[in-house]
Amino acid sequence: MHISTLKSSSLDTLEENLISLSEHINQQEYQFLLLVREFDLRQGWRAYYFNNCAEWLNMKCGISPGTAREKVRVAKMLFDLPLCSEAFEKGTLSYSKIRAMTRAATRHNEAELVDYALNATAHQVERHCQRLRNADRRRSTPDAKRAYRERSLMRTCHPNGTMSINIELPQELGDLLMKAIEVAAERCPQDAEGNENSKSTAFFARQADGLVELARNYLSGSGEPGDTPSHQVLVHVDEAALHDKGGESDLPVESVRRIACDADLVEVRRDKKGNVLNLGRKHRVVSPQLKKALLARDRNCRFPGCTHEKYLDAHHVEHWADGGETNLENTLLLCDSHHRLLHEGAYSIKKNFAGDWYFRKSDGEVVPESPVYRPDVPRDAFDDGIRESAGVYRL
Repeated sequence: MHISTLKSSSLDTLEENLISLSEHINQQEYQFLLLVREFDLRQGWRAYYFNNCAEWLNMKCGISPGTAREKVRVAKMLFDLPLCSEAFEKGTLSYSKIRAMTRAATRHNEAELVDYALNATAHQVERHCQRLRNADRRRSTPDAKRAYRERSLMRTCHPNGTMSINIELPQELGDLLMKAIEVAAERCPQDAEGNENSKSTAFFARQADGLVELARNYLSGSGEPGDTPSHQVLVHVDEAALHDKGGESDLPVESVRRIACDADLVEVRRDKKGNVLNLGRKHRVVSPQLKKALLARDRNCRFPGCTHEKYLDAHHVEHWADGGETNLENTLLLCDSHHRLLHEGAYSIKKNFAGDWYFRKSDGEVVPESPVYRPDVPRDAFDDGIRESAGVYRL
């Protein structure tokens, strides 16, 4: 269709052409990824002294590095997903959907996932696949580790006197921050100028005001929790996901298990269409009485050498989702950092013959409860060395 005929085309004609063309684009994208996979398998990019196929795509095909890496990943994954490949080849599934599906599809759920994708929007497919992946501990735990490891805050000062702040956080921490900003923004006075040009502009300005208000409250010493009503960040997870039996989860399931160690729970029963059948009452996993008893017993984070005394989580050694009891014998206090590391598999907690807890690293080494005394080091020689370095000699 020539551009000169577009003005006279009806909207129905334009819509039909757009849909038809998008299917052709999907088919061509499938062919392109087939070529990418074969080219990568043969390491054709080595002839140009590139480090990988993504670099070659960036240089030769004008594809940005991040997008190029995704195309290489999807091209590799498609080989093991015949139903996804078939739908993509026909043009009935878009690259956006296929890209999301390759992060969650397996031989066991592929047919169900393709059927879902054919009847859902690209956004719905992305959300659905992310939740499926979150519920898979084998896949989601590395995702959670990476998200926490790559957390960052960067600022950029501009010549016009403004500053940009870019923050990257794991989703649960980002949700917590945004909830605090929203609460603080509600207390900020309305903009006297009353920007009427854009409601969205005013909203984003209020968000910025909320962040500044948080900083002011903290620096003035009034940032401690007061008598204001508590606000919650909601995380939805299927019961099956907590038991490592599939299902869906808003966050990586190991992150949910960590959060659920010491959180408020509400049981929601739904039918197959997602309609709520019953909404249970909110209950605290760890009661206030048990938390006080833990604070009296443990005083601080139980990880050897850690001295954190605030913002401690009550950790279930045997998770309640796995049948563990919520009592003093099965819970102990951990700071956020050590609680996160435990659920990421960095170490585990065991009981010795005396019934006391001890910590074992993932490589099997036991974490010592106190500094290790080395009897093989002569103490006199060691002390003499220190005295000599300080200019002090024994008589």
